[in-house]
Amino acid sequence: MKLDGGWFVYRDQIVTPGSLMATACGKGSAEAVTAPDVWGPAFTASLTSGHGKATYCREIILPEDDNSYAFWMGTLRSVSHIYAVAENADGSPQTWLLFKNGELEPEGEQVVANPATPMISLPYGTQKFTLVVQLSNYIHKQGGMIEVPLLDLRWRMAAMENRATGLPSALVIVLLFVGIAALVMGYRRRTSRSHMFFALLAIAAAVRAAFVSDLIWDYIPSFSLARKYDLEYLSLYFIALAYYLFVIDLLRPGKRLLVDKAIIGISCAMIFFATILAPFFPPGTITLTREPVQILWMSIICMVIYSVFHASIKTPEVRREAISVSLGGLIYGAYEILSVSGVVPSSLEWSQFIIFAVIMMHAHAFVVQARRVEHERDMLMASLEDTNRDLQNRALALDVALREAEQASNAKSHFLATFSHELRTPLNAIIGFSELMSRELLGKLGNALYKDYARDIHNSGTHLLELVDDLLDLARIEAGVDDVKADRIDVEALAVEVMNILSLLAEQHDVTMKLECQKKLPQLLGDERKIRQVLINLINNAIKFNVEKGKINIALSANEAGLHIEVADTGIGIAEADLPLVLSRFGQADSERRRRNAGVGIGLPLSGVLVRQHGGDMEVKSKLGEGTRITICFPPERLAQKSQMVDVG
Repeated sequence: MKLDGGWFVYRDQIVTPGSLMATACGKGSAEAVTAPDVWGPAFTASLTSGHGKATYCREIILPEDDNSYAFWMGTLRSVSHIYAVAENADGSPQTWLLFKNGELEPEGEQVVANPATPMISLPYGTQKFTLVVQLSNYIHKQGGMIEVPLLDLRWRMAAMENRATGLPSALVIVLLFVGIAALVMGYRRRTSRSHMFFALLAIAAAVRAAFVSDLIWDYIPSFSLARKYDLEYLSLYFIALAYYLFVIDLLRPGKRLLVDKAIIGISCAMIFFATILAPFFPPGTITLTREPVQILWMSIICMVIYSVFHASIKTPEVRREAISVSLGGLIYGAYEILSVSGVVPSSLEWSQFIIFAVIMMHAHAFVVQARRVEHERDMLMASLEDTNRDLQNRALALDVALREAEQASNAKSHFLATFSHELRTPLNAIIGFSELMSRELLGKLGNALYKDYARDIHNSGTHLLELVDDLLDLARIEAGVDDVKADRIDVEALAVEVMNILSLLAEQHDVTMKLECQKKLPQLLGDERKIRQVLINLINNAIKFNVEKGKINIALSANEAGLHIEVADTGIGIAEADLPLVLSRFGQADSERRRRNAGVGIGLPLSGVLVRQHGGDMEVKSKLGEGTRITICFPPERLAQKSQMVDVG
């Protein structure tokens, strides 16, 4: 039965047990009270509001039978000693010490070391005695008789003690297992954030269950009560943080609200206080945070309600998770209300079952989310597999098309090589005979116009032969049958030769050419015919697309990066947008001057191909109306000798 009534208390006194025998209990300064009798208000910022000492006494009359009875007081955080006092036949007191928690100091100021108590057996065979409870609280802001004492048969009390010991142990083991399993699953599934929050929630709940149920003293009897309170509150802070992070990550993933950041920040500050600062404060200081924690939990509950409604309305796919979280919160909230109102007993057994039920509700929500994520992943994998098959089919089609294009390109190159070769023979005859006729080597022509016609035929044939040679070179290079010779080329002499060849064309366009050459320029290892063709193409373009009285500067130099050939003119230039077109095969910029002077647009691209055959690079820089600068760089391995590089001023 509950021993809630019939108590007397002597405030601020430690009364000798023998003096409270029989009817002496309740005499003098005693005050009649009912249990629980708590000192200190619920809301206070003072650690000493519940400090003090007192002696409680109550007369106990047991049934006249052969049964053994026991006494249970639950949490005894303020209790120092418990006695049973009976009257002997001669009127002298008979005293039994039932419970002792350290030595009581003379003034009664004692910090209780270990308030966990086992079942307390009452004196067997004694039906009437006085139960005396001496309290001394100097570690908590509330003192007094915290819980209602229970009196029952000893075997029932033993069963209750076994449940009170076994259930927390099982709960702690299960919660730890759930937390570790969540961590392992999160690591394997690469969704570590949600799993980490749930694991932190489960492990923190396990720690709190261990400390609230006083399991710590079953394994470490000398564990400090002050540190026990610190760790008990610390686990509560971790539960608040992990619970909130888990719920918002489950129901509101994405951007965090300002209130989210505030709750997380306050929780982290409390964790820092309990972990780092609390050991430096007086024992029990951590209990001053009880009211702030309650406010924090109210804020968390409000935000959880908001998250549940938000998820149910905005994201129907997480509605099942929201229902599980709501049920868990409702179950725990209903239990707290009913236990406070006294409708259901606020026993540790009930609270442990409730904690386990809430954790399982959240685990169910977590499992639902995980299954949904797995379903989405499977759908995504199926879609990716379909896309991959489609891409593979397209790749096969592209491969077939590429092979067909390569065959067509090879056929085209073979055709151009054959056709160009067949054109050269009649063109050489046309050029030779037209030159013979224009010079009148075999006699005068009948009409003076014939001489001009023969000269035009010669010029047209020569131009056509140049185009055929260019096409033949391209065809050979693309067919892979064009070899690069390794002649020792005097680049300066070759440049002078090309300038002499094109001097007449330069005079016709009123263009001045200038050559700048570095002293001791090393020779170039390459195909002289191809290098000559490159120089002819570049200088020829510089002449044709120059302005009247324009200038062309050819600069030859070498350094550690290789041999450089630069051809710069003051011509009409090329627009930046037209550069890719000019460098492409058969590409021509859209200008009247270029359309009038240009050929088929193969000279510049062919020059780039010939340069790359020698391992070099060709860079074109131009600006419309300001001229063009083309720079060719051959690598150092193409130099026939290394000499001191002296710049020409």
